[in-house]
Amino acid sequence: MATDRRTPLGVLLSAAERALSVELEEGLHAAGYHDLRAAHAQVFFAIGAEGSRLTDLAGRAGMTKQAMGELVRYLEQHAYLEVEPDTRDRRAKLIRPTPRGWSAHETSISLLADSDRRLAERLGDQALRDLRAQLRRIGQGEHSD
Repeated sequence: MATDRRTPLGVLLSAAERALSVELEEGLHAAGYHDLRAAHAQVFFAIGAEGSRLTDLAGRAGMTKQAMGELVRYLEQHAYLEVEPDTRDRRAKLIRPTPRGWSAHETSISLLADSDRRLAERLGDQALRDLRAQLRRIGQGEHSD
């Protein structure tokens, strides 16, 4: 009897994430953002129109506050974000895109939407909806303990 040699799901998910990240980075570089990586798009996707606190960004992106802090520091140093005291709570900092940041934000959102459209063409709309639902369930399972 032959052994079932299925590729572990974690390996498949990692490979898919890498492929999508490469695609996003190529789009960012083609748009002139040579200093941005795919991970930076998570900040642009998560940030609110009026700015956001670091803890909110991390929560929306599903990452640790420390990891998000590294991305924010990089983007601030490269003039994509500004960090200033939150007028509602002086202990907190509000993170806002600069004009350059808003431009990168729009480009990132557009590239992510293009990627989703290509995936829908390859997989079909229903399959993509199902995949999103299942990935959400997997992601929520990690934090429900």
